[in-house]
Amino acid sequence: MPLTQAFQQLRRNPIIAFVPMLLDLAILALSVAWSGWQLTSQWSYRIVLEMGLPSIMHLYNLPFSWVQLLLIAVWSFAQGGYIKALATACEGGSVDADHMVRNNLAFWVPFLGLNIAVLLAKAAVSSLLIMQFGSIGAGASLLAFAVLRIVFIYLEFTIVTDRIHFDAAFRRSAHYFKQNWPSALAMAVLLLAASGVASLAANWFVAPAAVILMIVLYSLMMSLLQTALMLTLNEAKRWSEG
Repeated sequence: MPLTQAFQQLRRNPIIAFVPMLLDLAILALSVAWSGWQLTSQWSYRIVLEMGLPSIMHLYNLPFSWVQLLLIAVWSFAQGGYIKALATACEGGSVDADHMVRNNLAFWVPFLGLNIAVLLAKAAVSSLLIMQFGSIGAGASLLAFAVLRIVFIYLEFTIVTDRIHFDAAFRRSAHYFKQNWPSALAMAVLLLAASGVASLAANWFVAPAAVILMIVLYSLMMSLLQTALMLTLNEAKRWSEG
């Protein structure tokens, strides 16, 4: 079972969960120091379409601002090292901080370009559909992005593990999905469902202690699920090569 194997790999390499956890805690501390505690309890949720480095900030519907662009730059820098750590752990290797930093430096520019392109595309398509069809357009755009996320669930992983540009990674990640679609589909649905539930909880429980606990639990949960996802990618590659 991928989840059982993922738990074993994560236990051997806890740094995989600690890095996003510490990064979120640092972002939270800087945010509070800069503008105070801004979170208010509300009935809201967001399905997380971002794969790779998990962040509790993905669970909130943040308005577009220069702060969001700064966060995207930070996440892009940390993305490559995090995904390479997942791949190394799933191959039975050991992960260390130097290993992650080297891969952060190697992949941060491609991921920055990808994340900005996806952000602009989502904003343009969503705005167009909402202008044309109102609330139906909003639902249609969410459904379309969720379907694309599932089909290209391996996109970010493929960029790092195969060391290719994101335009070529679209085609290859879709190929990997086709090779192992039952496991890939199951993991993708599980990831989207788990992130939706986590988003509901994060937006409702906004006391400082609750947010800190959510950071810890979300980092652990998503690191476990994405380690399992990496295991299914390795399986898809074996079938593709065989």
